[in-house]
Amino acid sequence: MRLRLKLSAEERRTLREMGIYHPHARTRMRAQGMFRLAQGLTLQQVADEFEVHLNSVENWRRRWDEFGLVGLFEGRHTGRPPKLSDEERRQHSAI
Repeated sequence: MRLRLKLSAEERRTLREMGIYHPHARTRMRAQGMFRLAQGLTLQQVADEFEVHLNSVENWRRRWDEFGLVGLFEGRHTGRPPKLSDEERRQHSAI
């Protein structure tokens, strides 16, 4: 079991602001989760609070330990390429 997450004042401030203002909801949740771990909650308590699987919180913590703040950002998602080009999307949105 890992000990309580130790954060600098700068990291605390950054996580607090990310947890409120980041444009992606999952990144906001990860930042809030790390902040809650630093407050002394266990991995399971954070998982329960955010209604996610324990493995998710373990992954957040592992990525934090390995990459720091960058580890909380959303990775690249695969999927079907867009049907419209950037130019076609701009034209379509102007209509």
